[in-house]
Amino acid sequence: MARIPFSIIKYVRFLWMSEKVITYLHIDAQGQLVDWGGYPNYYGLVNLVIGKQATEQISFLEGLLPVVHTEVIQFLRVGTSNSAHVHIVPYQSHTWVLLFDATAEHDRQQKVQQQANELSILNYRQSRLIQQMEETWQALTEEKQQLEQISQAQGRFFVTLSHELRASLSSIINNTDLLDIPLEEYETHYLTTIRNNADHLLSLIDNSLEQTKLEIGQVVLRPSRCEVKQTLKELENLFLPLAQEKGLTFTLESQPTIPSFVMIDGLRFRQVLINLVNNAIKFTEQGFIKVTLDWQDDQLKFAVADSGPGISPESQAKILTTFHREKIAYHLPGVGLGLTMSFNLIQLMGGELKIKSTPAVGSLFSGFIQAPATGYIPVVAETSQIITTTSLARILIIDDDVVNCSLIETTLRERGYLVVSTYDSRDAIQLTRQIQPDLILMDLLMPHLDGYTMIQRLREQQFTQPVIAISASNFEHDRLYALTSGCSDYLVKPINIEQLLAVTERTLCKC
Repeated sequence: MARIPFSIIKYVRFLWMSEKVITYLHIDAQGQLVDWGGYPNYYGLVNLVIGKQATEQISFLEGLLPVVHTEVIQFLRVGTSNSAHVHIVPYQSHTWVLLFDATAEHDRQQKVQQQANELSILNYRQSRLIQQMEETWQALTEEKQQLEQISQAQGRFFVTLSHELRASLSSIINNTDLLDIPLEEYETHYLTTIRNNADHLLSLIDNSLEQTKLEIGQVVLRPSRCEVKQTLKELENLFLPLAQEKGLTFTLESQPTIPSFVMIDGLRFRQVLINLVNNAIKFTEQGFIKVTLDWQDDQLKFAVADSGPGISPESQAKILTTFHREKIAYHLPGVGLGLTMSFNLIQLMGGELKIKSTPAVGSLFSGFIQAPATGYIPVVAETSQIITTTSLARILIIDDDVVNCSLIETTLRERGYLVVSTYDSRDAIQLTRQIQPDLILMDLLMPHLDGYTMIQRLREQQFTQPVIAISASNFEHDRLYALTSGCSDYLVKPINIEQLLAVTERTLCKC
C-alpha cells in the first residue's frame, strides 16, 4: 500500500474535522487505481482492483480526470443512497480522490429545502387567501352599500306612501267622528262600515311601517309608566263588540299580582296584544277568546287562547315568517305581518313569544316582556284654568291637505281657539308675521317649502312660539329630527282628535 503524502494528510485533517466516514482513492498519471482506503463500501464502491483504470470501476470519475487544480463536488450521490463531498486533488503527477460523508447534511438541506418549498407554497396560499378575503370584503362592502341604499329607498317609499294614505284616512276617520247629527239606522251602519275599513287600512299601514322599522333597526323603545289594567279595558272596548258580533265568548283576566303601574313601552305592548287578539278573533268561528295577564319577578306575562282551527306543527315553524299566511287565511283580510311584528317587538322588549296549538282544538300564544314595577306620580291639572288660559289663543294651521286642514280648524274653533289656516307654505311666513300666533300646527311634507325649512326660517326671524309638527311618518328618526329642528311636539296622521286637543292645551299652558 502506497504511503499517503503528508500534504494530503494535512488536507484531509483540515476537511475531515468531525467526520468519521472517509474514503480516499489514489490514482496514477495513467488513470489506474494505485491504492484506496477508508470505507469505500459505504459508498457502494466494492471489488476495487488495483492496477485497473479508475474510471471503469468508479463511474462518477468519468470525464473528470485528469485535473489541474483541486476540484470539489458537493453532495454527489454515490452508491444507492449516500451522498459525499468529493475532493479531487492533483499531487505531482498523481490524483487523490477524497470522499467525505455528506448524507446527513444533504438530508438536512433537503428537509430545509422541502420546508422552504412548503413555506413558499403556504405563503402563496396565504397571499391568495388574503386576496380572496379582500375581494370578498370589497364585495360585501358593496353589497352592504346596495342594501343600505335599498333600505333607505324602501324607507322613503313607505314614508311617502304612508303620508298619502294617512292623509286620506285621517280625513275619513275624523270626519266620521264629527258626524254627530241624528242619523238613520242604515246611515249609522254605513258610517260604521267606513270607519271599520278605514281602521283596517290604517292597521295594515302601521304594521307594514313597524315591520320595516324593525328590519332596519329603527324601532326605539320609549318606556313609561303604564297602567296594565287600563290596557285591558281598552282591549275590551275594542274587541268585545267584534267578538259578540261573531257569537264568541270574550274574556280578559288580570291576576292580583300585577302592580298598578309597570315601566314598559305601553304603545308597543298594546300593539302586540291587539295583533294577537285580532288574529284570534279573525280565525275563530265559534267558542271563545281568552286574554290573561300576570306579573312575577319584573316580568309581565301574557296569554291569548282561542278555540279556533289550530295550527299544524309544520306551520308553527313558518307562522312567524314575514308575509306568511296559511291557506285558511287566504280569504281573510291581512297581509301576514302581525305575528312577525309582534314576535320582533317582544324580543326587543327583552321577552319571548311561544306558540302551542292543536289542529281542530285551538291555539295559545303566550310569553312575557321585561316590566319592572314602578310607583305612580299623580299629575295635578285644573281643567278650568287650562280652558281659561288657552281659549283665546291664536293658532296657525299650515297643511296642504285641504280636508285635513279644515277638519283640524273646525275642531279647534269649536274649543274656542282663534284659528287661521293656509294650504300654501309660501304664505306661512308672512301670515306668521301678521297674526303673531301663539302656536303653529305644521305639516312637514308640503310642496314648495317643506316644514323643516319653514321652521328654520321662522326661528331665524326670532319666532319663539311653539310649533307642533304633523307628519305621516312614525319613524323614530323623523320624530327626533323634527324635535331637534325646533318643533315642540310631534303628531302622526291620522290625527287623533283627543290627542290633538290634549297636546295643544298642554303646549299652550307651557307658553
